[in-house]
Amino acid sequence: MKKKFVILTLYLVLFQCFVVAKTPFRFVFFTDLHITNLNPGPSADLQKVISEVNATSGLDFVLVGGDIANFGDTISLRMAKTALSTLKIPYYIVPGNHDFQWNVGVGPKNFVKVFGDDKFAFMHKGYLFAGFATAPKEKGLNGYIQPADIAWLKSQLEKAGGKTPSFIITHYPLLPGDVDNGKELTDMLKGFDVKAVLNGHYHRNTVLNFDGIPGIVNRTVMQKKDAPAAYTIYTVDDQIHVAEKRIGEPEEIWAELPLEKSLKHNIYIISEHFSTK
Repeated sequence: MKKKFVILTLYLVLFQCFVVAKTPFRFVFFTDLHITNLNPGPSADLQKVISEVNATSGLDFVLVGGDIANFGDTISLRMAKTALSTLKIPYYIVPGNHDFQWNVGVGPKNFVKVFGDDKFAFMHKGYLFAGFATAPKEKGLNGYIQPADIAWLKSQLEKAGGKTPSFIITHYPLLPGDVDNGKELTDMLKGFDVKAVLNGHYHRNTVLNFDGIPGIVNRTVMQKKDAPAAYTIYTVDDQIHVAEKRIGEPEEIWAELPLEKSLKHNIYIISEHFSTK
């Protein structure tokens, strides 16, 4: 009887893990808000996307990928926080270069003072989400990841379990010329089940390869010359579906990535559907 009980318990645990891992969910990505008290346009764009997200069911949370305030000043950061606080679902935020570099030595303190931290980590339906700063050391320099933040991220990944599927959020794409010590981070990430690194900074949609790890770069929320304000919606089921959502228009899927690596090539197979609009 005891043996049967142990087998049944193990089966239930495995079944629960399978169900959690396969439960679909959807979340939103905002990035490159560039809020400033000198120009009402970016604030108006942010309010439009927030209003639409609040009116959309089935979205679990919002990730905010940096460049919150155009000049990193406290007034603009607080304006952004006031707007983001009207979201009806939780949001998690990291800084970008504009939040730091325009006030060297002051910018990081401003961001943490307003938002409480410059990093986050949480579990959602069997996935770990972790974000942190990739800020330049000085104005005009490339991004840089503090060794303490790499150690912090590794501890979060280990705490979640080495096999836990994870999404990492940074402002800068982890490429040479963007982040000086990006390879140090990707070398560490290879020891874990990282599904993708989500970025902003480029103000456009594209998929990159960070030393074998997919990097998904997301467009700015700000309106463009020929397009309205927009944001990104991620749907995670047996794949990662990435869709641009323009205000008042249907979602347009522009990238789909499998959740599992190709055993034959030991790389991720990426199918991209880019919007040319």
